[in-house]
Amino acid sequence: MDLSFRVIQDGNEYQVIIENGKSTNIIKAKTIDEVINILSEEVRRAAITHDTAEALEPSGCVLRGWYIRIPITRLLDILAYLVKNEHEDPMRKLMEYLDTHGLSRSNYRVIIPTLSALGLWRQGSLTEEARELGKAVIEGSNELPNILYRIVIRNCMLREAIERLADGASMDEVIKALGLTRRDEINYTSNLLELVMNSEGFKCLRYIRNIRNYLRNGNCLSDVVEPIRGCAMDLVLTVFNYLVSNRGFHMVGLLNDVDVTVNLNSISTQAIGDYALILQGNKPVGVLVGDLIVTGSNYAPRAREVVDRLEPVSTKLMKSNNLTFSMIVVPMIIKGECPRLKVYVMVGNKVGDWVARVFDIP
Repeated sequence: MDLSFRVIQDGNEYQVIIENGKSTNIIKAKTIDEVINILSEEVRRAAITHDTAEALEPSGCVLRGWYIRIPITRLLDILAYLVKNEHEDPMRKLMEYLDTHGLSRSNYRVIIPTLSALGLWRQGSLTEEARELGKAVIEGSNELPNILYRIVIRNCMLREAIERLADGASMDEVIKALGLTRRDEINYTSNLLELVMNSEGFKCLRYIRNIRNYLRNGNCLSDVVEPIRGCAMDLVLTVFNYLVSNRGFHMVGLLNDVDVTVNLNSISTQAIGDYALILQGNKPVGVLVGDLIVTGSNYAPRAREVVDRLEPVSTKLMKSNNLTFSMIVVPMIIKGECPRLKVYVMVGNKVGDWVARVFDIP
């Protein structure tokens, strides 16, 4: 943890300059006591977040434990059968399924815990997620892997497995980390994870983790692919958070150029579909929109095209929500022998003033 502080007296106030690696923040204080409080808070925050930011993020999982001793294809077939007959008693229909397929009724003892671990069975009934998944199986929907991904990441054990796979771990490594030893459980869990890896959610997760690794370590981007559907806002938020933490001085400068004052140390974001609100404390102060482009070294025309498309959208969101500013963030993957990332950032205020800057990152 490398922190550097400087305090400069400017008339009747002080400027506290805090540098942390590539991050530079400037905070104003009126008294020495305020300076001391600022420095104490910065040291505390850095000690908590250093190298653990991702670990401290809410996992989003709510279900624990994993138990599967039935093939995933069979499990999906059972689910489809129950959904087809959802107006009848589900336990009775489950027994009926086992009877008609020549399976022992004792199998319910492994089927119910497995469905419960995925949040598909609760208090003797199918959940709404189970109905959605069952209908996708019945219809042969291409959305099946995407629905499965949303369901599976709610299980903490499986979510950790998916994150390891997204980081590049092998299936064998992931299964070993899960602690599975029975051959049937290993096979069935592997099959489930392989299905999930075909989802857009998993591809987006792998993409974002690749970007985060690049932002931490530099070098060249790996796995350069065209934008993944529904992944743009995740990437925009990842890059925005990086800029706030590591280019804070320049981001404050952009905001000041359109007469907007924001304390970057106290802001957070709240994603809402294809845009995000920028909050200071709990109060929305700005709106964030953006998109990803993959281009060659002559990136300007593509970037301008995206910004021209997003500017009226961001302006409308800013005015309709009575916000102070809007920000357009366009990550640009520059293809080449060593693919790299640039970011086009444009900030506007309510009276229509706009400023822009292109960042090379990391």
